Amino acid sequence: MLFEYAVEPQAIGSSWQTFLYLIEKFGFDRGRLISRLPGKWEKKVIQAAKEAGVPDVRMASIIERLRNAKLAVVDSGRPYDSERSWIDNALTEHHRAPFHAIIAQQNPGGNAAVLPVADLDEHQPLMAVSQDRAVSREADSIAGALSGFLRLSTRILFVDPFFDPYNARYKNTLRACLSVVKTDNPGAACEIHYRYHNNKPSNSELEREAAKLFNGVIPEGLEISVYCWRQKNGGADFHARYLLTERGGVGIDAGFSAEGGHQTTDMHLMSVVLSQARLTAFARDATDFELVEPVLEIRSDGSVRRI
Repeated sequence: MLFEYAVEPQAIGSSWQTFLYLIEKFGFDRGRLISRLPGKWEKKVIQAAKEAGVPDVRMASIIERLRNAKLAVVDSGRPYDSERSWIDNALTEHHRAPFHAIIAQQNPGGNAAVLPVADLDEHQPLMAVSQDRAVSREADSIAGALSGFLRLSTRILFVDPFFDPYNARYKNTLRACLSVVKTDNPGAACEIHYRYHNNKPSNSELEREAAKLFNGVIPEGLEISVYCWRQKNGGADFHARYLLTERGGVGIDAGFSAEGGHQTTDMHLMSVVLSQARLTAFARDATDFELVEPVLEIRSDGSVRRI
């Protein structure tokens, strides 16, 4: 659901109007991300804007927007050769690991992946990305749709009131998602948040059976924290399912259960305001719901500790 673009600093910094038009097209809530190419991309944009004669008052706004660009600009570890031009680096990287598109000042080679900034229109096929989609309810399909958030976030919450660690369909999806985290983002903190029910085993029971239940689910070197929440009488309803991160979130209509390819679930990118509000609601000291202790940290070897 997230698409990575290479955006030439000289192109986006060519004028205040161009900068404003482009920067507002990107973000985790928009489905488009700017690759940090080169590593000092933001500084290069500021330099380009100064060279283009952008007035000081507009420069201050550009600098402020770039300071908050963590919701649009991502570092995916792409190499950059400072001895070569930006467009040559972008095309080399596109050949190795394709961008969704490259936005540049010019397209001298006529490459179909390059969009000249002067001709840019968000209705062009390479810019017209969907913010929602139907996803097959298979573990790998769900993980694939969420992979951008799994690879690029530092805190990842699997929020599903019906999450059931005794059910293989939930564990299959969790396994697939954690495999992405292990490969591309092993430092991320992962959490499960589910709803208390009288017929569900308690976290204390889960604590005793964790080694068996999560065997082969959590990759080596990772751990996952498990939170159980009880709705308050007259309080907020815990029904919706999400993947939530500090970058943004995805609403998942049918949740994380991998029911099979004969079914789909609707997913949609959440606005920044809504995703952060939901993230706050599942902070340990939040009061929207009642936390049912203990909170468990389960490691890949099946060992458990209360946190």
